[in-house]
Amino acid sequence: MKIKNHRLYQNNGSIVPLKKTTNQGSKLKAGKPEFIIIHYTAGPNAKSAINWLKNKDASASAHLVIDHDGSITQMVRFDTIGWHAGVSSWKALKGLNKYSIGIEIANWGHLMGQAGYWRSWTGAPLTDDRVITAAHRNQPATQRAWEIYDAAQIDATLDAVRALVAHYGIESNNLLGHDDISPTRKTDPGPAWDMDRFRAKVFGRRDDAATQEHFEVTAKRGLHLRTGPGIQYEKIHTLTNGTKVSVIESPSLWWLVAQIKDGEEDYTGWVHSRWLSRA
Repeated sequence: MKIKNHRLYQNNGSIVPLKKTTNQGSKLKAGKPEFIIIHYTAGPNAKSAINWLKNKDASASAHLVIDHDGSITQMVRFDTIGWHAGVSSWKALKGLNKYSIGIEIANWGHLMGQAGYWRSWTGAPLTDDRVITAAHRNQPATQRAWEIYDAAQIDATLDAVRALVAHYGIESNNLLGHDDISPTRKTDPGPAWDMDRFRAKVFGRRDDAATQEHFEVTAKRGLHLRTGPGIQYEKIHTLTNGTKVSVIESPSLWWLVAQIKDGEEDYTGWVHSRWLSRA
C-alpha cells in the first residue's frame, strides 16, 4: 500500500474508498500524523461503524475502518484531525486527536455470557470459536471474554500501518492502542490484539516468540487446529491445554504448528498464536 496526498492506495494502484464524515477538525498539529492509535468498533461490522461515524450525533470519527474480510474504508484524510481519541494523554502530550491517526477495526470487544452462549453488549450471539477469555493488562485481576480478530483484518491493518509508517516516518513507540492513551476509560483494542507482536511485524524486527522451537497450548478449553490461517478454515483437531507444539511457519498472528506427541510430530495445522506460550 502507498500514501498519496494523504489518501491510502491499494497495492494494485486503486484508491481506498472514501466515505467522508463531517465529524473532523482542522489540520493535525504538525500537518501530518505522529502517532497511530488502534481501536475496536464495539460493533458487528464496518458498515455499522461507518454509518455511526458519519452521524453528527456520534461526535466521533476515524481515519480508517477495517472490516472482518480485510476491506478498508477511509473516512478522514491523514493530515486532518479525526475524533477518535477523546480525553487522552501520552507522556507530555494531551488530546491525542491533534497528533494521531485513528484506525477502527470491526470487533465487538469484550463480551458477556459463557461457553456456548456468548453475547455482545447488544445481545448478538457469538460462537465459541469467535471468543477468547483473558485479562486486560490494565485490569489484570479480571478475566473477561473478547471477540477474536480475523486474519484478513490483521493483515490489512498491517499493510495500512506499514504504509503510514513509511510515508510519515512514525516511530515504533508511537504505535499505540486506545487503552494506552486512555487507560482508565478504554479497553480497545484489548487482549485479543497482540500489540507487541503487531508492532514487531510493522517495524520488521524479529518476533522473539516465533523463534522458539517448542510452545505450549494455554487455552483451558482447548485450541482448534485448522487447515488454514483463520477461523473460516475447517477444524482438523483440538489441541488440549498444555499440548506441546513446534512452529513450522509464523507469517502473521496465525502460526502453522505441529503437535508433539511422544516426542514426535503428529497433527499439523494452523492456530492463533495468542494461545501459545514458550514451553
